[in-house]
Amino acid sequence: MYLRRRILNFTMNTKLFYILLLMSLSIIGLAENPTENAAKRGSIKGHVIDALSNQPIEYATAALFSQPDNELIDGSITDVTGFFRIPKLEMGTYTLEVSFIGYRKTVMADLEINPANAALDLGNILLEMSAQGLSEVEIKGGTPAIEYQIDKKVIHVDKQLTAASGTAIDILESVPSVSVDIEGNVSLRGSSGFTVLIDGRPTILEPTDILNQIPASAIEDIEIITNPSAKYDPDGNAGIINIKMKKIRLEGFNGIFNANVGMYDRYGGDFLINYRMKKANVYLGADYNKRTRPGTSESERYTLSDDTLFYNNSIGSRDRQRLSWGVRSGVEFNFSKKDFASIGFRYGHRAMSGFSLLDYDEWMVPGGIHKLYESDEQWERGGDFYAINFDYTHKFAKKGQEIAFQVVYHNREMSESSTNMLRNPDGSIESGQMSTEDGPGSPLRIKIDYSMPLSEHSQLEAGYQSRFGTSGDDNKVYNYDTATNEYVFIPEYSHQTTYLRNIHSLYATYSGTYKKLGYKLGLRGEYTYRFMELVGESNDFTLNRFDYFPTIHLSYDLPLDNQIMASYGRRIDRPRGYYLEPFITVQDAYNVRQGNPELLPEYIDSYELGYQKRFGDNFVSLEAYYRVTHNKIERVKSVYQDNIMLNTLENVGTDYALGTELMLSLDIFKWWHADLMGNAFNYKVKGVLYEEPFERTSFNWGSRFNNTFLIGDHMRIQLNGNYVSQSVSAQGTRDGFWMANAAIKRDFLHKKITVVLQARDLFGTSKHESYSEGPDFYNYNLSRSKTPVVMLSVSFKLNNYRLKREKNGNGGGDEFGEDEF
Repeated sequence: MYLRRRILNFTMNTKLFYILLLMSLSIIGLAENPTENAAKRGSIKGHVIDALSNQPIEYATAALFSQPDNELIDGSITDVTGFFRIPKLEMGTYTLEVSFIGYRKTVMADLEINPANAALDLGNILLEMSAQGLSEVEIKGGTPAIEYQIDKKVIHVDKQLTAASGTAIDILESVPSVSVDIEGNVSLRGSSGFTVLIDGRPTILEPTDILNQIPASAIEDIEIITNPSAKYDPDGNAGIINIKMKKIRLEGFNGIFNANVGMYDRYGGDFLINYRMKKANVYLGADYNKRTRPGTSESERYTLSDDTLFYNNSIGSRDRQRLSWGVRSGVEFNFSKKDFASIGFRYGHRAMSGFSLLDYDEWMVPGGIHKLYESDEQWERGGDFYAINFDYTHKFAKKGQEIAFQVVYHNREMSESSTNMLRNPDGSIESGQMSTEDGPGSPLRIKIDYSMPLSEHSQLEAGYQSRFGTSGDDNKVYNYDTATNEYVFIPEYSHQTTYLRNIHSLYATYSGTYKKLGYKLGLRGEYTYRFMELVGESNDFTLNRFDYFPTIHLSYDLPLDNQIMASYGRRIDRPRGYYLEPFITVQDAYNVRQGNPELLPEYIDSYELGYQKRFGDNFVSLEAYYRVTHNKIERVKSVYQDNIMLNTLENVGTDYALGTELMLSLDIFKWWHADLMGNAFNYKVKGVLYEEPFERTSFNWGSRFNNTFLIGDHMRIQLNGNYVSQSVSAQGTRDGFWMANAAIKRDFLHKKITVVLQARDLFGTSKHESYSEGPDFYNYNLSRSKTPVVMLSVSFKLNNYRLKREKNGNGGGDEFGEDEF
């Protein structure tokens, strides 16, 4: 019966896949034959190209003015191939202005449209980088710290002065759509289920871990993609955060060196050197980053068992530390104008550790038994990893037609240990636990992408990808024997697991423009095979599943630099391997953990509608979004034994988020630039948990206000603040908090040396405060870090290094690895 049902489900999914594919092909057929009455009207078209790299520039603005009165007639925005077209023009003479942030504006005057030359083709329009370089454009040039594009937000890291000595986490604290708590945990529009890419490639580390590891000084841009197209992996219910590492595109020998030091044993540094020849490029970079976060912790808890209440309160100190280092290197080859290849290598180490010293007060009612303990807890997690990637791209004779091939292999060694010991007031040991976990992971990714223009304003993209992943974990648990003063191995709580997951994907997208309408339709199909085995035990778990993921992106250009955008995407958030492990793992004297092999993946339907308007050097963006998550996965608690909690994961039901985002970028004065951002959404989660129906709602909102002041030609001051409101989950509530940061930047020696002094959480207001409760328990937690944190960073540019944005997405980025299985 089970097999029959699986075959029936597979057949229905396959039929639905082909129905969607036929619908897409029908749309393509209709879109390929637009009719246009051009008998008495003309058009202007062209391709906007980067003068240095010869790559197309997407999202460049083409504005058309009449002559001689210089009145704005119409405009267009270039597509992914750099193409633009302005149709339905009256006969006459025009001036065209083509511009893009960080490039010199190109002006083409005396463009005549007449009956003999009604369709004017300007060919390739070359844009040259501005003299200052993209990373050095001053506020008075109108460059926003955050740029909104049709399918993503781009955070220009060099504008985030208050994060100069930090990591990617510190940058994200000041950008829309993202919130960061005091522990450094990141959520994207209220969800922690998102994917992190490094130069467009996935990572083996947890999203929060990798964002805490990468130094801000090594990052060029961060892209927030909340509704990716079918070309991207559909993993992550809230979208994608893509980290674009710094690269050097100038010929000759260039480099940049950064160092930072701060309070509470924080320091780090990184460098990137590059030698670019006419047909080849070699680069080498390294980074080291240590971040210690001392603080305090307190908790209150009670559990109910057999009509007895067990109370457990704690208070004390806790320290957290992250340490990482890495080396990256690569070679790029331009064999010809049509063939590009690169080989990249990354080797690194990351480690996280924690220490807490807590005083516990424990009693029960009825009974009156009162006990005092001191808890000494230490944990460590980390290991080495490496990644090797090969990329090859071939461009065909037909403009815009190309094929790209990529192979990425990763390996990581991970080890984890934790020790918890309870001591009586007289110093004697009451109890102790120790657990260890070791295991490697070796994912391999192979993909091929093909793109081909079907007409001057339409394009087809298609591709195939295979992901092969294997990992293993060896978990061991020990209890402290007070008689022998040794830890004793507990076999019934110790297990060995092997995990295999293979995913095979096909996708196709069709994009184009019709008059002022831009569109991109996509469909992706994925087959997943997953197998998990408990070594030496009778249990194993197998999954075979086919999924489909349609995407739609639309844009419409309005007069005077206005644009409306809409999109829909279906995504998936698969349970990680350790989510599924069915055995009990001891965390400490009062908590145990267990996975859930019955977890279903989350499926997400995401809708967005956006509006953009640029007026002079100012900018406003407004987005509305609606997200529905089916099979919502949450961490939940229940009573395991007297005064011991069980932490596990469940599909609690469905959650809904309906909200809006606003960003206003203003040059208030020539010396004062401000960015005001806000995000507000109504959140609801409802379902059934432990056979009890529930429904919880909250109105969530957050705001950020960033101010940058220009003091002369060589100094900038930045002040920013942000607020994150309260939010709910199936069992609990997380309180809101606010914080303020400040920084001052000064350039020396013609901007070869830059010094930044920054202070974070000036008033010590950041915190993590949460409540959770069920029919037989209540839990409250509050943690704070020592603040403010003051840091100093110094940057030195060799050969007056300037950043330049990559347009082709190739070029030797560094790799941190594949997704966690």
